[in-house]
Amino acid sequence: MRRFIIFLAVSTLLLILINIYLSKRYARLIRNYNSRISERAAVYILFSGLSLFLSSIFFQNRIYRSGLFALPVRYISAFYICMVIYSFLLFLAGDSLAYLGGLLNTPRKISFIFSRIYAKGLLVPVAAALITLYAFYNAVNFKVTNYEISINKSSSIRSVEAVMISDLHVGTSVGKKEIIKIKSMIEELSPQIIFICGDLFDHESNEEIMKFSAKTLGSIKSEYGTYFVTGNHECYLGNMSKTISYFEGTGIRVLQDEMIKINDFYLIGRKDIWQEGRADLEKILDGADKEQPLIVLDHQPNAIDEAADNGVDLLLSGHTHNGQLVPFNYIVGLANHTHYGIVEQGTFRAIVSSGIGTWKFPIRTGSSAEIIRVKINFKEKQGIPK
Repeated sequence: MRRFIIFLAVSTLLLILINIYLSKRYARLIRNYNSRISERAAVYILFSGLSLFLSSIFFQNRIYRSGLFALPVRYISAFYICMVIYSFLLFLAGDSLAYLGGLLNTPRKISFIFSRIYAKGLLVPVAAALITLYAFYNAVNFKVTNYEISINKSSSIRSVEAVMISDLHVGTSVGKKEIIKIKSMIEELSPQIIFICGDLFDHESNEEIMKFSAKTLGSIKSEYGTYFVTGNHECYLGNMSKTISYFEGTGIRVLQDEMIKINDFYLIGRKDIWQEGRADLEKILDGADKEQPLIVLDHQPNAIDEAADNGVDLLLSGHTHNGQLVPFNYIVGLANHTHYGIVEQGTFRAIVSSGIGTWKFPIRTGSSAEIIRVKINFKEKQGIPK
């Protein structure tokens, strides 16, 4: 909790400094074009946006309990933070290029072309607005990402077609309409087994949307069933027993530090790393025949080394959202073992998804909203015909 408070304090200070910089840059832009708009308007607009954004962070429980304010606060805050991030980066890039051009005595023709394109900074709000509109669209433009891996352990089945989803955060960018769309997309893939790797729910998830999402996703038919493991946002809801109760009778099996055998491969579902009483993987695997395939579901990709050391063949995770917004997709790897894609350590493989929903705000630029389809091949068991 102390780290989180420090993170919020540093982030707030950084946003205030960025708003001061942007206020000056937008005021200069207004002045350069002799606009009738007051130069102070930039300050009022930016700091009003900052106040609303910070309110959505610090007073989220009060705001999101209100159906009247939740939607406008969410989308205005999302628009604000996206515009601020990309205005700042674009102004910084433009100012840096102009400064370097002056130092290097750039030829007049190149300076003229840059000046015309940059248009005294007018390019920045236009480009930032376009990026922001794309971010809203990209957040609900669901895609399928395909992987194929081979496990060098014998099985009576040659392969399993699996689908994995994570980080829906229902109630944020994913509502009932999107859940139905996700269900339809999964059904079109005809998986033999389905994995839901945490953060299905969120602090904005009311009881109705939680029951609806569990029931809808649980109605998808597959040969080996649907399995769910908790994420950190299920932990934040507080009452884990109540949260898990929403899956009862839905066709989704919740695995809490449990190992089950399906055909002749093992499936292990772990509690989230934030969850009280999380067991060591070695203890969960006690009694497993490690000559047979071991597949682990773990929401956060922070126990990859532990999985590899314990003979696990495949680990599936989400959590990182691949940063969600550029340039944060280059930063989240610092807080996690890895931030996205496939990890290979000897015969061990891990796949980390960017998730299908979004955290907090329905915007995405640095990654895709994805459904993972993975074909898992096994070594042919002797005596079993092809």
